[in-house]
Amino acid sequence: MSMAEPPSTVPALLADLVARRGNHDAIATLDETISYDELDRRSAVMARALLAAGAGKGTRLALLAPDGIFWVTAFLAGLRIGALVTFVSTLCSARELAHMLRHSDVQFLIAARRFLNHDYGEKLETAFPEIANAKPGTLRIADAPFLRAVWIDDAEGLGWAGAHEDLLALADSPGAPDAAMLAAIENQVAPGEDAIIVYTSGSTALPKAVVHSHWNACRHSPHLAKLFLIKPDDRMLPMLPAFWLGGMAMLFQVLTQGATLVYPPSPDLEDVAETLETLKVNRLNGWGDGLARLGELARERGIDVDAIIGFQLFRDTQGKSIPMEEQSGMLGMSESFAPHSAEQLDYRMPDGKKWCCGRSVGGYERRIVDPDSSEELHAGEIGELQLRGGGLMKGFYKKRRSDVFTPDGFYPTGDLCRIDEDDYLYFVARRNDMIKTRSANVSRLEVEAALNTLADVEVAVVAGLPHDEFGQIVAAAVVSAKGATPSEKALRAALRDEISSYKIPRRIVFIDEPEIPRTPTGKLKLHELGDLIAARTSEKETSE
Repeated sequence: MSMAEPPSTVPALLADLVARRGNHDAIATLDETISYDELDRRSAVMARALLAAGAGKGTRLALLAPDGIFWVTAFLAGLRIGALVTFVSTLCSARELAHMLRHSDVQFLIAARRFLNHDYGEKLETAFPEIANAKPGTLRIADAPFLRAVWIDDAEGLGWAGAHEDLLALADSPGAPDAAMLAAIENQVAPGEDAIIVYTSGSTALPKAVVHSHWNACRHSPHLAKLFLIKPDDRMLPMLPAFWLGGMAMLFQVLTQGATLVYPPSPDLEDVAETLETLKVNRLNGWGDGLARLGELARERGIDVDAIIGFQLFRDTQGKSIPMEEQSGMLGMSESFAPHSAEQLDYRMPDGKKWCCGRSVGGYERRIVDPDSSEELHAGEIGELQLRGGGLMKGFYKKRRSDVFTPDGFYPTGDLCRIDEDDYLYFVARRNDMIKTRSANVSRLEVEAALNTLADVEVAVVAGLPHDEFGQIVAAAVVSAKGATPSEKALRAALRDEISSYKIPRRIVFIDEPEIPRTPTGKLKLHELGDLIAARTSEKETSE
């Protein structure tokens, strides 16, 4: 007897989870824990409400809220009706918010009003000044021409927004689609259809929009869950937010296994530590300085960190700790729906393969080519990594396929790598202009563009500097505008309205334009720029 085909759409995945794990905890927070049955019920109500509001297959829906029960409910509701859901970062500036809603043609936005020090009602009014004169459901904004309605949990004082309760009430309005109609609509959602848009920093001045299908989310995620050793009874706390692909991929890994997602009320380490302890978390997905500081805090609170997988070095199948250099590097990107090259967490690399990423995951085809000639290279040679198959994105929103993929369907990643004779991949360097800081990708060109809009800046160039805790930090060299004498503090303050806080340079030095290191053709010498900024920073610290 042949095995049943695994779910390939989100509606089918949720139905399968309800059948297998209906009574099991799906999402746990300090305020509330709900089962898969309840998640199904709540997302169905919101799905029917969205249908009553005029949404349907292909509707552009955006979600701006912190991780938690509401976020997952709204996300699943959109995918159940075949909408294309855009994730909006809770860290975004008004400028970034305007770009994402405009570029992804958002028609309906579901949002929280506040999170941490952000008021998203104020940010929307800053992003779109026209919105202040609009009424709920009648939005007509030239800078976001498709946006028709915004629902916010606290709409007080926002005459243009509806409340979440207003949206949910539509599910019981006269003529609203019933459960049978929702089921009929879910049956028409196909595996290859667009499901999500994730914005990720790229080689242009503004984030690029990665599009993934239902198939990628539902069928690639089990391969990832196997790598991360996710079990049905795990209680996983992802430290990366779900609006980034790393957090989204972990969400789907947990869901496909019928395990439990655990979300703290905020990323504040005190909140995270309390959540670990109160909700009996046994798995943690995080890395870097934040994870180390959380471990210290957890020990101070008497939490048994040895009982939580993710705090310590991973162990092999014999129970022995695996040194970092013998663990899998797990190389991936937003475009590949997390790792494309990796090994299981309990896998110890063979002799001679230290600091290796691993072999292909989930059917990915990989090849290494010469960056200039595109000629495929032999085993062991360093070149640009190209990918095809697996969980590779459908493309970039609004970009022609021929502008993104090679004629034979491979995606040039911009990563310089090598693959040895045994098919193990090693990461060497980044070919593009990305800066990896505290697990986040930052485009140096995006930061440069923001700096260059400031009145006190004549020209700015940006590079990544190595950092022991963060991996890299964003750093800038600035040529001041004529007659201006800006300070580091003033420039950083001015950037807060332009870009997210994690993209703001932690080091800024002031130079004369002839000092900018360039090639004879005018291209920036990034390595030399980094050395220049580091030297000037060191000189300043010495003089102080």
